[in-house]
Amino acid sequence: MFWDLLKKTFSWQFIRRQYYLALLFFYFCYKIVESGWAVAWQILKGSRGENGGIFAYHTQVNKPWQLIILFNMLSMTPGSLSVDVDEEGQVIQVHLLNLDDRDDFMAVTQKIESLLIKAL
Repeated sequence: MFWDLLKKTFSWQFIRRQYYLALLFFYFCYKIVESGWAVAWQILKGSRGENGGIFAYHTQVNKPWQLIILFNMLSMTPGSLSVDVDEEGQVIQVHLLNLDDRDDFMAVTQKIESLLIKAL
């Protein structure tokens, strides 16, 4: 009886999700520290934010609560701020401190989004 409960609780799907959740956590923490240093460097160089702007990020998430988590994770990253979500829940308006870093931001956000989908 106990063994059957243990098998159901720790299935391969459960272990896989826990693995991706841990991977998402450590990757996100690393990117927060890295972007924090980048923003601090911009401030020390005397940047006044002339290159900032808003652009649309198209998401791949299917569930509304995944969209909310992604929206908040983007807002917690230094140098970016989630501004709005469209009515269909597929486009997030994001303000970047430096629009020249848009390609890097897109790559990191797509990686976070794919880990989020796999973990949850």
